Amino acid sequence: MTYETLKIDKRAYQSIKNFSKVVYKNAITNKEDMYEFDKKLADNSKNEDIINLEYNGNFVGKAIYSTDFPTIKILTTLQEYSTKDIDYEYFYNGIKKANDYRTDVLNYKDTYRMIYAEADGLPTIVLDKYNDIGSMHASSNFAFDNSKMIFEILEDLTDISTLGVVKGNKSKNKHKKGKNTENENSNRVIHGNKDNLETIITEGNVKFKVSLKGHKTGFFLDQRNNRIDLENYVKKDDKVLDICSYTGGFAVHAGIKGAEITSVDMSEKALEFAKENMELNGIGSDKYNGICGDAFSIMKEMINRGEKFDVVILDPPAFTDSKRDLKNALNAYNTMNVLGLKLAKRMLITCSCSHHVDREEFKKTVVSASYRAKKEIKQVGDYKTQAPDHVITMANKDLEYLKCLFFAIGN
Repeated sequence: MTYETLKIDKRAYQSIKNFSKVVYKNAITNKEDMYEFDKKLADNSKNEDIINLEYNGNFVGKAIYSTDFPTIKILTTLQEYSTKDIDYEYFYNGIKKANDYRTDVLNYKDTYRMIYAEADGLPTIVLDKYNDIGSMHASSNFAFDNSKMIFEILEDLTDISTLGVVKGNKSKNKHKKGKNTENENSNRVIHGNKDNLETIITEGNVKFKVSLKGHKTGFFLDQRNNRIDLENYVKKDDKVLDICSYTGGFAVHAGIKGAEITSVDMSEKALEFAKENMELNGIGSDKYNGICGDAFSIMKEMINRGEKFDVVILDPPAFTDSKRDLKNALNAYNTMNVLGLKLAKRMLITCSCSHHVDREEFKKTVVSASYRAKKEIKQVGDYKTQAPDHVITMANKDLEYLKCLFFAIGN
């Protein structure tokens, strides 16, 4: 097969030599060829293809080129693939290496993020393992079209007997509350045992139901360590407010400590699922209340009623997918944290999964919110991030997206 060849500049070449897995399109030196390639893709009703990258006439990598991505995603830099198609061996070696790292180095057993895209040299593939069920997000046609082969490899290497695959150009923002996901989920396929769509996973002292049914699939494993840590700061009969609660990750960990939980989410289905998770852990309906609606509006109403909570948890969706909207995103985080601090008596747990908001920006935003709310805050413990199975490589630091801070509230 003949591949389109795009040429990169010296800076991009050095970046690849230093293990970067992406190339920005402004690094392409034969731009006219790139524009012609864009037109060719459009004429063939395609938005992506596999290409070769060159520097000074030499092959430097095979990659996914998409008109939907601002970057070109490196698949491999092995010289043998300059004339060779991406094949079974490529996927087998990549998946085995990714899984071995989680099981042999990180000591994960049943439930973990097995593949995290560029971090594992498998761009556009994100795959979570929940016992014998796999849940994969394919953000390219390349990943989706090869999902059956990926499933066969998973069957060989692991105990996975079912793989649910969703195709969509999803950013790193986890879950947008209230977002209509019907279009994304219309591009779905189940490989393997189609009767095996639900399982119970264990996280520390709690259990969660995970399902591939419906439009809310899987579970967010990135907050695992932070949810477990929450238990150290919740007391019996505490009133806990969980904002953007999804299926009750933080809420259940608070609930098993004997707290009274109020969860707020835009999705009625997510709240129903959260209720099931409460019941699964022996938390009665008298200890849990789910409210469906806009988090900002509901928090303002609570403040107006004079409500207070011992612990407030803020785990909103990413407020921006690009640097262009960074200012608006920081304003949204600031406003949410002001509201959270006004409602909190003892502790605030605040999170951001916005890839474009860095650690220091987020912390400054929360500190600014504390001034506006007239609340003194003290950071408790380290700056927290995603669980280690959501691998952060030093050459691709943008893979670190989750920020989580625990604050004690002063008098």
